[in-house]
Amino acid sequence: MDRTLQRELYRRLDQSPERHALAYINNRGEFSWRTLEEVCRQAAGYSPRLKELGLGQGDVCILALPSNAFCATLLITTLLLGAVPLLVAPPILQLKGRYSNLTQVLRHMIRKTKPKIVIVPKAMMPMREELEGHQKRTHLLFEEEGLSPDLSAGIPQVTPAESDIAAMQLTSGTTGFPRVCVWQQRNVTAALDGIALAMDLNQEDICLNWTPLYHDMGLVNNFLLCLTKGIPLAMLNPIDFVNKPALWLRGLSDTASTMTWSPNFGFAITAEIVRDDQMEGVRLDRVRAFWNAAERIHLETIQAFYKRFAPFGLHRDSLKTNYGCAENIGGATFSDPHGPIVVEQVDDVVLQQKGMAQPIMRTDEGQRAVQVVGVGRPYPGIEIKILSRKGRPLPDGHVGELALKTPSRMSGYLGQTLETRRALFGDLLRTGDLGYMRGPELFWVGRLRERITTLGRKLDPSDFERVLLRIPNLRHGCFAVFGVDDAQLGTQRVVVVSEVRDSSTRPYRDIVNDIQSQISLQLGVKAYDIILLPKDTLTKTSSGKRRHRYFRQRYLSGELQSLRLSDQEKEENPPIQVQRSSEGL
Repeated sequence: MDRTLQRELYRRLDQSPERHALAYINNRGEFSWRTLEEVCRQAAGYSPRLKELGLGQGDVCILALPSNAFCATLLITTLLLGAVPLLVAPPILQLKGRYSNLTQVLRHMIRKTKPKIVIVPKAMMPMREELEGHQKRTHLLFEEEGLSPDLSAGIPQVTPAESDIAAMQLTSGTTGFPRVCVWQQRNVTAALDGIALAMDLNQEDICLNWTPLYHDMGLVNNFLLCLTKGIPLAMLNPIDFVNKPALWLRGLSDTASTMTWSPNFGFAITAEIVRDDQMEGVRLDRVRAFWNAAERIHLETIQAFYKRFAPFGLHRDSLKTNYGCAENIGGATFSDPHGPIVVEQVDDVVLQQKGMAQPIMRTDEGQRAVQVVGVGRPYPGIEIKILSRKGRPLPDGHVGELALKTPSRMSGYLGQTLETRRALFGDLLRTGDLGYMRGPELFWVGRLRERITTLGRKLDPSDFERVLLRIPNLRHGCFAVFGVDDAQLGTQRVVVVSEVRDSSTRPYRDIVNDIQSQISLQLGVKAYDIILLPKDTLTKTSSGKRRHRYFRQRYLSGELQSLRLSDQEKEENPPIQVQRSSEGL
């Protein structure tokens, strides 16, 4: 009998219909649990209308909605109908962004996937004609418009095959439009089985998630995993988390959650912003796993988070790491669910110049060391290989492209044969990520296409993040770093672009000097140009990734230089001083 998402869901529904399934935490921290039967019946209520509009088994349904209860319900409806969900970041998230491309991404996805139905927020009604013009046979719905649930509707029963498409997922799209990963049913169920084993998931667990459903961390590692494995899941809207990170920690305490997920920046801003008075009555003793994933993991961030919340019961060994990608359907490597993370200190110069991770126990005078955080071991069934540029396996400690032999890889990129051939290299999935192995542990160090080569050293943009995090008045995570070829120097010039907080009264020249000196001191390279920009300039991808290569193009065209903040401009137009609490960013 074929194993599919739908069959797993039906099995859970038969075995434990009254078990808690989902809770939605509002911006005041309030929530109530819904049973699996309640969740499925609510989702089934929307199925008659969607079927009437032609949505059936194998049809694509795009959900470009905020990650809230309505989006989660329609996602389940789509699955119950055997349709193929594709979650896309709603353009309303970046309406202020000068370089936002979310509207173009949505239009492109409508053309590319030819969906039967697209559901978007009501705020996008002025774009109705523009969006409807891209596919004549696509029905465009604005949230609840024409979607009144039929409470008498039964739960649809569908029987897709293991080889059928279960879902689609967008890649990061750091330079242009994201690619569409096609996920087959067999690969999704293999991923969920492997993730559950790696996390040592059990029926006593409760999960809380604030990451977006249009990101594979939110969709796979949280929503689909919990739904099919019978794990209660509390959901917090990502916007509410960003506005008030304390909601995350209070939610963990109030729901008695045992595990949660966040990218590194979430740990950083929570440790910095949350006040003691917001933690009154909060205990973190029960949480056995804070999974850190989706971007470069910095030891300094982990240490700061632990130091800040240890007084509230946070266990040091509850801080975990993970590596995954959309092409592999969720997480691929996981740190020990019952032990500490792995960290090693290596010679920074040897790492950057020779691509070798040479461990050092202590640093001699003049020697620069860097601490690299391990991202765990592959879950059962996955094998990892580190490849040279020629595709040959490299030994332990050598940096190369990370490749996976995995039962949970995508079947390909939709409509992109050449890109699929490049990624699916024989029985391997080539990820485009850089890393090295030390025994069974993987250490992630960057992206192949974003490497900066300057004076014989190879750096990743994420290497600069730990430096920029310590510079006062910069917005956390809102930066781009890239290399620009310089024929006279015979190497690349390092360019750093960062947003400045609105409330900053510090002279911009002082910030620039601080960035230059700290990069030189900590990384041993020179930043030839530093551009400070206003808030909401460096918009991210639909999956929240930084667009280093995209903004490199904007720099070379001269666009970023024209937006550069200057002290002269500040003197002529002093910022309005606004009283703000630390609840916002």
